[in-house]
Amino acid sequence: MWKALLLHMCHLSLVGLFSVIHATCDLQPITGDDATFCGDDLHVVYSDIGDVSCTHIPLCQNLTRDLIKKWGAPVVTYSNAQKGQDLLSGKSLKGRVITDYKGPSPPASTGYHRYEFHLYLQPPGSFPSLSPSEEESRGKFDPQSFSTRFSLGIPVASTLFMVQNPQQKDL
Repeated sequence: MWKALLLHMCHLSLVGLFSVIHATCDLQPITGDDATFCGDDLHVVYSDIGDVSCTHIPLCQNLTRDLIKKWGAPVVTYSNAQKGQDLLSGKSLKGRVITDYKGPSPPASTGYHRYEFHLYLQPPGSFPSLSPSEEESRGKFDPQSFSTRFSLGIPVASTLFMVQNPQQKDL
């Protein structure tokens, strides 16, 4: 039986093009090349602001500060999950945790950072784990290497959100 493996990672690739502080607190949709990464079936929901999938989280009303310092793990749902599966609601997920959730932590004055979520089908007998360097720093995580190491193939679904440090200085 195949299992679903949800992988949350931080891609510490800098996105300096988005250094504008938004005037409103509306989540801004991701556009351009980053938008092609996003699907519409994997959702990342924080109770305080809702679904952040494929969005820039603006620097206003302490959203980014709260995301970094206060909020716990989001609820992740997959709308194409079969009826009755835990991923449909994002509640009561079962499985082995390979690392505890770590909220976003972009360094100040480095622009927007991508926080990616990937959903893979886990082959029978596969027991994914992180290497010591991957466990030490999310910035050293290579999703292609991880997928190859555990024969996961390509993600069933992917999404991301972008956030910058609330102490951000214009670049």
